[in-house]
Amino acid sequence: MVYLIIGILILLFYIFAVPASIKGTLNAVTLVLLIVALIILFGLGLFQVFRLPAEYFVGFGLSVIAILALRDISRLKPPNKSKKQADQELE
Repeated sequence: MVYLIIGILILLFYIFAVPASIKGTLNAVTLVLLIVALIILFGLGLFQVFRLPAEYFVGFGLSVIAILALRDISRLKPPNKSKKQADQELE
C-alpha cells in the first residue's frame, strides 16, 4: 500500500510540477525502470513454469505433435485415378 501511495505521488509530481526540460530525462528513466521490471517479472515467471510437474511438458509436447499430425492428414489428397481404372472398378 505504501508503494502505491508513493507511486501516485510521483505520478502527480510528474504531471503537475516537473518542468518541461526535465520531462525527457524522467521519460528515459521511467522507460528503463519499466524494462527492468518486465525482465525481472519474466524471469520470475520462467522459474514458476519450471516448477511445474513434468506431465505438463509431456502433455504440451504431445499436443503439438497431434496438431502437426492432424494438419498433415488434412493436407493428404486421394490418389488420382485414371479414367480407365475408374471404368474398370465400375464393371
